[in-house]
Amino acid sequence: MDLADTASLLREAKAGSAAALDRLLERYGGKLLAFIRSRLGRTLRQRVDSHDVLNQTLLEAFLHLPDFEGVEGRSLMAWLARIAEREMHDLADFHGRLRRDARREQPLDEGHAHLAARLRSATSRIVLREEVERVLRALEGLEEDQRRVIVLRKLEELSFAEIGERMQRSADACRMLLARALTALTLRLEAEP
Repeated sequence: MDLADTASLLREAKAGSAAALDRLLERYGGKLLAFIRSRLGRTLRQRVDSHDVLNQTLLEAFLHLPDFEGVEGRSLMAWLARIAEREMHDLADFHGRLRRDARREQPLDEGHAHLAARLRSATSRIVLREEVERVLRALEGLEEDQRRVIVLRKLEELSFAEIGERMQRSADACRMLLARALTALTLRLEAEP
């Protein structure tokens, strides 16, 4: 892979190019899936499909692509791997809390497993795009100040002091506004089908 081409694709994807994002996902999706499969662990692999972890990782990466500061494929892959690690850690915590007995769960037979994998692969892009649209709709439904503080903090990564200057509020007021905004965003996402 050409370093200049990767840097160009990253710039285009950050600027909103769906085609550039698709090309990046094609380049790194397979490697990322292999990474996830290698790190998932036997117990968690019985409860979670690696494609689901991949989809969630790609969704998080898409939502936070403006936060990525690297310009090369190696740093992009490392960034994606860190996101995947967090996703797997969260899943392990979730399943650990449930204390579900894996012996009571029945695996799919080989034919059904193959069909399920094909269906997941075919629907991955649709699900990813629907999730992004869902988050954007929920974000649009917030009050202007809530939307703005989320963008300034999560996308532009400004400090609370810098956000306060832009919004003409104290840093502490911006912290509280962000907490309320993220709560409102979460409630909107949970209320949506």
